[in-house]
Order: sequence, then C-alpha cells, then structure tokens
Amino acid sequence: MNDRTILTLFESIENPYLVTAIILIISLAVIYKEAIIKNVIGKVFKKKKPVQKIQDLLQHDVFATLERATHEVKVMKFYTNKEYDKVKSRMCYDFTKSKSRICAMHMKNIARFPDMETMTNTELKNFIIKAQTDMHKDYVENTKNFWLAKGIKEKDVNHVIHLFETFRYDVVSSFEHRIESIFGSSFHETNFDKTLAVFNMWAMGIDLLPRDMQVTFEGLNGKFKNIKY
Repeated sequence: MNDRTILTLFESIENPYLVTAIILIISLAVIYKEAIIKNVIGKVFKKKKPVQKIQDLLQHDVFATLERATHEVKVMKFYTNKEYDKVKSRMCYDFTKSKSRICAMHMKNIARFPDMETMTNTELKNFIIKAQTDMHKDYVENTKNFWLAKGIKEKDVNHVIHLFETFRYDVVSSFEHRIESIFGSSFHETNFDKTLAVFNMWAMGIDLLPRDMQVTFEGLNGKFKNIKY
C-alpha cells in the first residue's frame, strides 16, 4: 500500500475525529511496536510450560546427594589415642550406608505414590510427616539389627544411636518446622510444588549428614576399638 492509497483512504473518511484516532493508533503502534510484539503477539505464540508431576522427583538431586554424602563418610578416618580406629571408621560408614539406602527407598516410594496429585493440603502434609517418621524408624531399626548381628551389645548399639540422634536433633526439628511452613504457605500452589520443597529440604539436611556422623563417632573414644567387627 503506497502513500497515495493511504491518503485516498483518509480522504474518504468524513469524520475528522476518526481520522485523528486512526493516525494516533498507527503512530503508537510504530513507536511501541517492539513492546507490542513481545507482550501481545509473544504471549499468543508462547509455548506452554509442561505440567510437572510428583513422579518427576525420581530425578531429584536428593538421590545424588545421598550417594555423595555416603562417599564422604566412607573416606573418613577415625582415631583413638592417635591410632587409626578401623572399627569406628567402619561402623560410621555402615550406619551412613544403611541410612542412605533406606532414605532413598522411602523417597522413591513417595514420588511413585499414585494418589499424591489429588490429595488435599492436609492429607499431603500428614502423608509426608508419616513418611518421614517411617523413614527414620526404618533406618534406625535396620542399623540396630545389623550391629546386633555383628555381636555388639544392645546397650552399646543404643548408645551410638542416641548420640547420633542427639547431634541430629536440630536438623530433624528444622524439618518439622519447614514442613509446617511449606504446607501453610501460599507460595507453594500445587502438590508438586509442596513435595518439591520437601525434597529440597531433605537434600539440605543430607548435606549436613557427614558432619553429624563425624561428631557422633569422634565422641565414641575407643569403646569399640578391640571388638571383632
């Protein structure tokens, strides 16, 4: 369309206000064309973000974090009276390995649970809290049975577990507070958002696991150094 055609078109419009409005619209469109393309046309053709499902959390880095924490503990060396304590070092690793394996199993079961997408906020919160409690009970029981089978006295097994839980108390307590916050917040809209926040929280706690293991077993002195393990 050339200039003469445009001029003829305007001349055919008898209402001067309409001509002014058209000129104003055209002028604004030319001035703000980039913004119009970005905000109007761009939204029309923008690709929709794929809907994420809780099962996608099977790929969450919490599982890699569990493996890394276990490896960090594996290379730890503990000493008693400046001599390498093989038993203490091995017990620490076995405890960590048991905890990591049990926690990974429970977290994968959570991600696979079929009804989580449709649970109410309260149902999902209670489900997560119960799963976390079961996770804790299972890895403690598994470790306890393993050590008892190794011939360690039950009172000594309970002593080690109690030490660990004492050092771990702040982390576990923080988990409980964070879960309440996640499920009481309007920032986490979907069940996926809430479960993702919980998995992120667990990953943070696992990052602290090597430190807590180290403190726990350094406090054992030479209690188990001479046992056959």
